[in-house]
Formats: sequence, C-alpha cells, structure tokens
Amino acid sequence: MHPECLPNCYPAGIATYFFDILFPMNQPEIRIGDLLVPWILVMGTLGFLLAWAVVAILEYTGLSRYVWHLPLFFVALVVLFTSLIGIVFHP
Repeated sequence: MHPECLPNCYPAGIATYFFDILFPMNQPEIRIGDLLVPWILVMGTLGFLLAWAVVAILEYTGLSRYVWHLPLFFVALVVLFTSLIGIVFHP
C-alpha cells in the first residue's frame, strides 16, 4: 500500500479524493432547509422533462407519426432517461 494514500484509500489502494468531494451527493436525500427530498424524485423529474422535450421535438418535426403508440413510447423514454441519469448521478 502506498504511504501517501493511507488515510484516503480503499483496501485495493484506490484513492478516494474524488469521492470525498462528492460526499454530499452520496446521501439518499437532498436537504433543502428542513425538507428532505429523495434523489429518485429529482432524477425522475429530470427524466420526465427530458422525455417531454424529446417527444415535443418529435412532434414538431413530424417524426412522431412513425411511433406506434406515443404515450407508451413517452413512458419508456421517461424510464430510460431516469435510469441513465440515475446511473450517472447515483447517490
């Protein structure tokens, strides 16, 4: 084990400086005053807005006529974008 990372290393010797900076993001809730907001609510809202923007662009360009069932496609986009945002910004 390297002596320079003794206090900030996992057993494999991986430095945790990056994780120490992002420690507030590693909590299951976001504290806004006295209100605790769960991360899944934030990720779900962002996924919903992103899916809404994609469907609006599809409607504007006329490409939505190639989608068989637009509401089902919208729900699938919400789940996809929420999952991708959750993978990238996981708590």
